[in-house]
Amino acid sequence: MSIFSKPIINMKTTIALLAILTANILCVPAKADETPSQRSNAQNRAEIIKKFDADGDGKLSAEEAAKARRAIAATKSPEAERPVQNREYQQAFSIKNPKDFKLDGGKEIFSGPQAGEPLPKLEVTVTGGEQDGQVINALGTSKGVQILVFADQSGSTARGVIGLLRLANTINAGSKTKLHAIVVYLGDDTNALAANIKRYRNYIVGSPTIGLSRDGRDGPGSYGLDRNISMTVLVAENGVVKYNFPFPQGMLTPDPHLLGAITEVLAVKTESMEKWLSASYGNRGRTNAKTRANPSGIDVRSLIAPVLDKSADAQAIEAAAKRIDLILEKNKAAAAQIGAMAKRIIDSGKLADYGTERSQYHLFKWAKLYGVVKSEVSPPQDK
Repeated sequence: MSIFSKPIINMKTTIALLAILTANILCVPAKADETPSQRSNAQNRAEIIKKFDADGDGKLSAEEAAKARRAIAATKSPEAERPVQNREYQQAFSIKNPKDFKLDGGKEIFSGPQAGEPLPKLEVTVTGGEQDGQVINALGTSKGVQILVFADQSGSTARGVIGLLRLANTINAGSKTKLHAIVVYLGDDTNALAANIKRYRNYIVGSPTIGLSRDGRDGPGSYGLDRNISMTVLVAENGVVKYNFPFPQGMLTPDPHLLGAITEVLAVKTESMEKWLSASYGNRGRTNAKTRANPSGIDVRSLIAPVLDKSADAQAIEAAAKRIDLILEKNKAAAAQIGAMAKRIIDSGKLADYGTERSQYHLFKWAKLYGVVKSEVSPPQDK
């Protein structure tokens, strides 16, 4: 079996006996028409009563039941002792074969150098640290294993980058082969972009190379990035691309195939990567709770923010709107959320307060497509 073919851990913890250990339940006799499962539970109850009924009255007193619970708890498996948040983490992440990576719908997108191609020189303007403001070749000597992240400045993408860098730092603390992380932010407003990057740096650990592209949102021409892709991730070794992963709407949590690529190129065991993931995403339980509350799995407010940016030019707004359109075609839950959000704005009569005229046009469009707009409201003109 391939190391990429199964989830990290599929845990089953059975501690139902603790729940049935009360005096009232334990003294209820078994019925003739019970199912096999019910009869098994009845037998367990009888065995527990027999073992812990010190006074021989055929039932457990509160003191005897408490003693039984303590004894059963002491025999639980180590897996059952793990914190709930770790169990949720184990269910949330998996490591898969990077060669099986496909976008939703099987659409093939080319953004950046492909597998087998050499990495061109990568000049970036460093933000923060001792080299702040300096222009450097982010690839350095191009030796070793590198992960290159080309990302826009959407909120979900920024959080995904922070988590990925935290994982890289954990890997470097435990792996003989180091993972050099390089993050290049893409945007046309370099001043605003630099300010955002410096704000995010407060949450970054380790020593990654972080800078902004000198070529605006398109990124370095020699890299051939698709400006409609929120995040492009390359895994390379000794200056040659091994894997290319385009993520149209960014990557809030590590993609299983990307994890598989890092595991493969570092030549480490899957178990080691599992351990590093657990250490890096120990708060996964809280994240899962937020995901359950958000059925689309997308931070729609962060997604729509670039469209509502009053300082953005028409080209930037159109690019951001196009990315959203692509997502909404595939994600009905996200479409419903954005449609409802746009509808509330329009129905409030405050559409003119949001973004530019182009922003308002797209809001009206999404409300019309995915929400219900009052008939007396006139749409902004498509200019």
